[in-house]
Amino acid sequence: MMKRIMFLTLLAAAAGLAQTVNCLVAVVNGEIITLLDVEVAAEFGLGRQAGVEAGRDPRLAALDALIDRKVVLELAREARGLSGEELDAALTSLRRELGDDAFAAKLAKFGLAEKDLEPFLEARILYERALAVRFSQAIPVSLTEVERHYRDTYVPEQTRLGSAAEPIERVADRIESLLREERRTKQTADWVRDLRKRADIQLKKDCLK
Repeated sequence: MMKRIMFLTLLAAAAGLAQTVNCLVAVVNGEIITLLDVEVAAEFGLGRQAGVEAGRDPRLAALDALIDRKVVLELAREARGLSGEELDAALTSLRRELGDDAFAAKLAKFGLAEKDLEPFLEARILYERALAVRFSQAIPVSLTEVERHYRDTYVPEQTRLGSAAEPIERVADRIESLLREERRTKQTADWVRDLRKRADIQLKKDCLK
């Protein structure tokens, strides 16, 4: 598992390109998270995948994501690192998602090279894999739950949209998948939250001001 500390600020400062005054934001089980780590993760969308709540500092969402990854990967010691090909593919995907010009502009903003993003991408991918392994078993959803969702949620939503509700037999599989994914998401969040409670986490959020 990746146990190295990211000293991206030192590299950027040495090149005279860093625009972020760096400081220590958190220490998680002895591993540091710097302000630059947080701002790079937020800038490149490498924090929360589900987006940021309205009005919330995106850096706080990125900080939460970085902490989650450290506490999960601390357990998943057997997780192998990514190959060079996998990292190249992840970088290519990120560049395509942001667009070449925006990607280059974001790198220049922090004085980074593409390879400086590899630790962020590797941690995110290994984190996702660790969760997939942990919650790989099928989560049961009963017919009663499907029927309840159809009656209490699906039909009213279609009515609100002015659409006719399809018969339950046509949407039952879709509803079952939705309920299963919602349950998996909750189980994952609960598990990560429990890991965070048991971890040694020191926060210095004044650094984000």
